[in-house]
Amino acid sequence: MRDLMMLGAMVFIVPIALANAFAAYLVWGWTSVISVPFYLYGFMGSLRYNLFFAVIALTLMFAGRIQNKGKFSLNATSVLMLLFLAHGGICAALAAPTAFNSTDIYIDLVKSFTYCLVMFFFVNTRLRLHAMLVAIALGLGFHGGIEGLKTLATGGGHIVLGIPSSKMGDNNHFGVAIVMVLPILLYLYQYSKLRLIRYGFLALTGFTALAVVGSESRGAFLAMALVGAAMVATSRHRIKASVLVGVAVILILVLSPAEWFERIESIGNAGEDRSFMGRVEAWNVATAVALKSPIFGSGFHAPQSWGVWGSVRPHEGLLSGFLPAGPVSPGPIAAHSIYFEVLGDQGFIGLFLFLGIGCTAFINAALTKRAARAQGPSMLWASDMADALRLALVAFAVGGAAVSLAYFETYYVVVVLLEVLKQHVVQQGRAALARPPAQLATG
Repeated sequence: MRDLMMLGAMVFIVPIALANAFAAYLVWGWTSVISVPFYLYGFMGSLRYNLFFAVIALTLMFAGRIQNKGKFSLNATSVLMLLFLAHGGICAALAAPTAFNSTDIYIDLVKSFTYCLVMFFFVNTRLRLHAMLVAIALGLGFHGGIEGLKTLATGGGHIVLGIPSSKMGDNNHFGVAIVMVLPILLYLYQYSKLRLIRYGFLALTGFTALAVVGSESRGAFLAMALVGAAMVATSRHRIKASVLVGVAVILILVLSPAEWFERIESIGNAGEDRSFMGRVEAWNVATAVALKSPIFGSGFHAPQSWGVWGSVRPHEGLLSGFLPAGPVSPGPIAAHSIYFEVLGDQGFIGLFLFLGIGCTAFINAALTKRAARAQGPSMLWASDMADALRLALVAFAVGGAAVSLAYFETYYVVVVLLEVLKQHVVQQGRAALARPPAQLATG
């Protein structure tokens, strides 16, 4: 039945994508986030939806079929991303022999960055920026809504396991990813015109928050708590934001099982937690790898291989003097941190570029808010959108500190969206200054 429904949807979506390049671009991104095959079991499950719509969108772009086409520019965001991609290519080429997945991970990164960097051609108006947020919401928010409903239906007994066919393959990755969409959902609730759609986004926000609880991810919980606090502190509607956060807290307290509270309380006893100590060991290995190869690291996810792990495990990492450490894992484990993941994979140069991309995104959010404020009430929407995207970055930066999610495409989509939003607001300001002053009527 699901496959027949998907077939019917494709009959409707494909002609629209062929007729409208931006529609094809939207569906290209949406199929990447939602991981369609995970929900299908029959003949439609084997189709490569993401590749199919990527080919349509890129073909229309090169054929000059984009209406109101934007321009690509070399700015801080695009330059840093291109440098990160180029450096990553060298790291993949020089990867340790045991880094069997290095090339595949890099190719996947190239695909993600291609989608992000061509955004400058497709997204250059308020409507298209709003549509991009809707696509993210209908992707990540769909997962959050489904899992949140299961959590609600089971009274908190449902445990979210993640989406195996995506980068959200376990509960921790999934939890951090869906926290990113919470501020975006609230922005769409605020700015959607139809009441039914507005309350639909609000309900989806609540279900997604419950899905974070269902994931039992301590990192995701911390990220959600910080995002909630930041939203109350920075929102123009603090009373409404406080009420929404308060309701969410009450739902979490009521629906969360005792096991969840025990897991969250264990955050304060990290030094006695075997899972945390395993992370410390992985972080020390990542720093040891970077010290051995500070420029190019060991290749994508090479520290997770026996060859690289065994070659540095006896050495002390940079954290050994700050955090208690000791061998607690029987073999290689994931980096469990976006920062140490990049450090081990691509050395200190890769980490600096990665941090530079994030810092630039936060700067763009601040510049957007300043430019929007200067233009008055007509640009309040841009200021609020910058806030929502900035909170999504906060969720990734905080939650990502404990998960290996450095190459998650949605993060880079948010980064480029902030650049595009800033350019749009600046251009609107220049256009307003260029307009001649209105002539007074002289009856």
